[in-house]
Amino acid sequence: MAPPNPRREPDWLATPQGRHLLATEIQEMGRALDGVFGDHLVQVGAWGSGVFLEAARTRRSVVVADRAAAGVGLVSHLTGLAIPGDSVDAVLLAHVLEQHKDPHTVLREAERILRPDGYLIITGFNPHGFWGMRHLIARRRFPPGARHLISEGRLQDWLRLLNLSVQDSRYYFFRPPFARSTLAEPAVPEPTSRAASPANPVVKRLRGLSGTVWNRVRTWPPFGACYITTARKEMYSVTPVRPVWQRRRRLVGGLVNPTTRNAA
Repeated sequence: MAPPNPRREPDWLATPQGRHLLATEIQEMGRALDGVFGDHLVQVGAWGSGVFLEAARTRRSVVVADRAAAGVGLVSHLTGLAIPGDSVDAVLLAHVLEQHKDPHTVLREAERILRPDGYLIITGFNPHGFWGMRHLIARRRFPPGARHLISEGRLQDWLRLLNLSVQDSRYYFFRPPFARSTLAEPAVPEPTSRAASPANPVVKRLRGLSGTVWNRVRTWPPFGACYITTARKEMYSVTPVRPVWQRRRRLVGGLVNPTTRNAA
């Protein structure tokens, strides 16, 4: 009898819906890593089996997870990473905070190993969108492995408490949370008379307006299934504090005031 797999992320990412999401995330992660350079990059969590590291421009990169899996190079507790502090140029948290029972400690560990001026890139599912609604009503965890979805605003509050400045944050993957559905632009009804022919300028304008409205609606943040947030660790310069010396009293005009006996 095969052992149970409580997470089931690899199986779900192999589905058509999971493959679409992973392909989109590879593009989004590539954009986020475009300006990240350095020696070491660490991905915490096994989401994607290391495919995000292919876009990294750092010299060395590794996936750290709490159990052995495909693409994992280091096995360690996520709440106590076996990595020295202030030693990593960039850290990726790909859907790991929402899967762990202690996301605050995982986030603090990511900040600990990050060098000053280093980058922290986080992906998460949007709890206020359609995917979040299904997460609430689903009998089983959806997306698979997600314990509690964390909103983008709440995550930014956590980052600020750790002295991490948010550089960029955006939503992506505007598809409904159904396995067999595809989000396509609605088809415009075909004309049934000459008055509604495609050559009619009024019809052309209406069709263009409907397409513009639809593009804006379908890319509205609540429709985004996921978000990606990039933050940077603040680097504080140490300014030496000079001691305040007691100033000597300066003589007026460089002369000593005469006493009463000398004046007489």
